[in-house]
Amino acid sequence: MPLDYSLLNEAQRKAMEDTEGRVLVLAGAGSGKTRVLTYRVAYLVSELGVDPRNILAITFTNKATEEMRVRLDGLLGDKNKVWISTFHSLCAMILKRFATRLGYTENFTIYDESDSNRLIAKVLRLKHLDDGPLKDIVKDHISAAKNEGLSPEQYYAQIRGLVKFDSEIYEVFEEYEEELKRSNAMDFDDLLHKTKLLFELHPDVLDLFQNRFRYIHVDEFQDTNSVQFDIVRMLSEKWGNLFVVGDDDQSIYGWRGAKVENILNFDKVYPNAKIHKLLQNYRSTPNILDCANNVIRNNKARHEKELFTVKPSGVKVEYYTAYNDHQEAEWIIENIRSLKRTGYTNKDFAILIRQNSLSRNFESKLSGLGMKYRILGGFKFFDRKEIQDVIAYMRVIYNVKDSEAILRIINFPRRGIGDSSIDRLREYARMRGVDLIDVILNINANDALTGAAKNKVNEFRMLISDLIGNRYMPIHELAEYIVDKAGFEYAYNSTGKEEDENRWQNIVEFIKHVKEFAADNPNAGLAEFLETVSLAPEREEIRDNDAITIATMHSVKGLEFKVVFIAGCEEGIFPSERSKNEDNIEEERRVMYVAVTRAKERLYISSARQRFRFNRVQPMLPSRFMEEAKGGQESKIEELRRKWDAPDYGWRRYDNDFDDMPYSPPKPIEKRRETFAQIPEKPTLPPVKKDLSGFRMGGTVIHKIYGEGTIIMIAGSGADTQATVLFPKLGAKKFMLAVAPLTPKE
Repeated sequence: MPLDYSLLNEAQRKAMEDTEGRVLVLAGAGSGKTRVLTYRVAYLVSELGVDPRNILAITFTNKATEEMRVRLDGLLGDKNKVWISTFHSLCAMILKRFATRLGYTENFTIYDESDSNRLIAKVLRLKHLDDGPLKDIVKDHISAAKNEGLSPEQYYAQIRGLVKFDSEIYEVFEEYEEELKRSNAMDFDDLLHKTKLLFELHPDVLDLFQNRFRYIHVDEFQDTNSVQFDIVRMLSEKWGNLFVVGDDDQSIYGWRGAKVENILNFDKVYPNAKIHKLLQNYRSTPNILDCANNVIRNNKARHEKELFTVKPSGVKVEYYTAYNDHQEAEWIIENIRSLKRTGYTNKDFAILIRQNSLSRNFESKLSGLGMKYRILGGFKFFDRKEIQDVIAYMRVIYNVKDSEAILRIINFPRRGIGDSSIDRLREYARMRGVDLIDVILNINANDALTGAAKNKVNEFRMLISDLIGNRYMPIHELAEYIVDKAGFEYAYNSTGKEEDENRWQNIVEFIKHVKEFAADNPNAGLAEFLETVSLAPEREEIRDNDAITIATMHSVKGLEFKVVFIAGCEEGIFPSERSKNEDNIEEERRVMYVAVTRAKERLYISSARQRFRFNRVQPMLPSRFMEEAKGGQESKIEELRRKWDAPDYGWRRYDNDFDDMPYSPPKPIEKRRETFAQIPEKPTLPPVKKDLSGFRMGGTVIHKIYGEGTIIMIAGSGADTQATVLFPKLGAKKFMLAVAPLTPKE
C-alpha cells in the first residue's frame, strides 16, 4: 500500500530515506522518533523492495515492541515478516535454538531478579559468607560484570587488589555461575552475555544471523550497555546497515549499565556514519520547551541541539517553594482540584518524584480527599508470591533441573517437609553430583531421608511425576490442573484471612490471563508462555484509566501528560547526595530534562524549605535545576546559594513571602551548611593548602559519604590533580583532590 509521506516533516523524511550504511538519528523528546523508525522500515519494503524477513527492529520494552508492530501492520499489512523484538527476547530466541553450543539444553529456565537473589543467598550460605556487607554488593558486581561481557575470571582480573572483598566476589560469582549451569538456567543478564559469547565462539551462528538481518534498527540507543552495543555491532558487521535512534539527553539508566558513550561516540566508532537531528517537538508548548532547553544546555557531554515547536506559547511554567513538604503536597493537590474544575480529568495529571519515599504525603492527602491515584512502577502482578509459586510449578514441569523452582514449591502448599529435610536432600545431591530432581524422583530407592520425612517427600514426588506426565496439556488446562492438584485453593481459601482470599483471587486472575494468552497464541505451549512471563519485566498491574499518576521520573520515560508536577526539587534529593561528580550530575540533569518533557500543556516545579527525612526535620536548599530551568546561569546559582546560606539572611524565601509564618532558622548555621551539595559544576579551585602527598595509585581513601574506595588513576598536578576512585558499590568516580572530601586511609 502507498505510504503517506505528508505525515513526516523534512528532517524526518531525510532520515527515513537514508537507508544505506550507519545512520544515527538524534531524536529529541516528542520529536516523532517511532514514526521515523517505522516509516523507515516500511520505506525499505515498499519503495526499495527489501525482503521484510531481512529487517530487524530492536526495542527495549514489550510496550514499545507492540506499538511498533501495530504501526507497521498499518503501513505494510498484518502479514509482514519484519522481526520486531526487545533485546532480551531476540537473545532468548537465538539461545533457545543454539543453547547446546554453550552446554545448555534448549529448555533452559530464565531466572528473574528474585530467583537470582535467592541463588546468591544460597551460594553465600554454602561458602559461609552470609554475614557482613558482601551479600549487599555481590549481586551488583555480578550484574556489572555481565553487562560488560566479562566472565568471573576476567572480572576478577579487573577488580583484583582494587575492590574490597575482591576474592570473595570472585568466589561467589564463580559458584553462582556453576549453580546456574547445574540448574540449566540463565539469569536475565545472561541472555545478552551468553549471546555475545555464542557469537564469539561460533562464527557460523553469527554468520547465520548476519545473513538473516541485513538492515538493523535500534530504538532508544542511548539506553544500550556494552554487551548490547557489541551484539548490534557484530550482527551489522557483514552488511554495514545499522540505523540507530536515540537521544543522549534522555540517557538516564547509567545505574543499571547503560552507556551514554555509545550514542555520544557513535560517529567515532563509525567515522563514516551519517547523523540526522529531529528537533521539532510535537508534544509540549514553547514555554515548557524553553524550560527543558535551559536545563539541558548546562550539560557538557552531549550533542548540541535545541528543541522547538510551532505550537502557541501556552501558560508559563510555575515555580513554588513551600514552607515544608506537607504544604508542598497541599499546594500541588489544590492546583489539581482547581484545574479539574476547568475540564481536566484525573488521568491528565502526573506528580513526578526523584525518590519513591516522597510519595507518602501525596498518597495520604489524595486518599483523604477520595481522589483516585495510581503508583507507577509499583508492585507488579507477576512478582506476587502466589503467582510466582504457580509459575515455579510450571518451571519444574518444563525444566526438571531447575533446582531453585523445586526448592520454592517442595513445601508449598505446606506438606510438612522441613528445612532440615530440604538441606539433607540438597547435600545428598551435591555429594553425589546429581540433580536435586533425581534425588526426589528416586526417594524410595535412596537413603537421603528416612521415616516420616521420606514419606512426605514421596507425596511431593508423586505430585511432580503426575504434573510432568501431563506437561503436554494445552497451556490453560495445565495451569488449572497445577492449581487444582497442588491444592492452592484450599491453602488460601480455607484460612478465613482476607489477605489469603485476595491471594486466591490473584491466582484466579492469573488463570484468566493464561486463557487469554492461549486464545491469542493458539500454537504456543508452556515454553512460549514461560518465556513471555520471564521477558515482561515492565508488566504492571492493570491500572484505573481515570487516576492521578504518582511516579518516579525514571518510570515515566516514554509517557506524556497534559499537566506535570515535579516535586521535591531540593539539593540532596534532586540531584541526590550521591551525585557529587560531574558525570553523575549530568545524568541527574538528564533525569530533570526527561521529567520536564513529559508535560504537554502545564508544568509546575516545586521544592520545600524543610522536609521530614531520616526521622527528623531537615532544612533544604532548592535544587540547582530549579534555577537552571528559569534560565539562571552558574554565577547566579552560586550567588543564590551564598545568599541563602548567609547567617544574616536566615531562612526567608527567595520567591514567596512567608513572613507571617512562625519559623525559627535551624542552628547552628555551620551544621546546616553540611547538608548542602556544592552547586557550581566546576568551582574555582583555591591554591592547594591540602597535603596531596598521601594520595597514590592503588591507595585506599575514605570519602565521608561514599565510604572506602581505591584510587585507580591520578592525573594532573597541583590544584588540577584529579583522582579516579573505585567504590565497591558505586563504581568509579572522579574527584579534584584539592577540594574533594577525601582522606588517605592510614
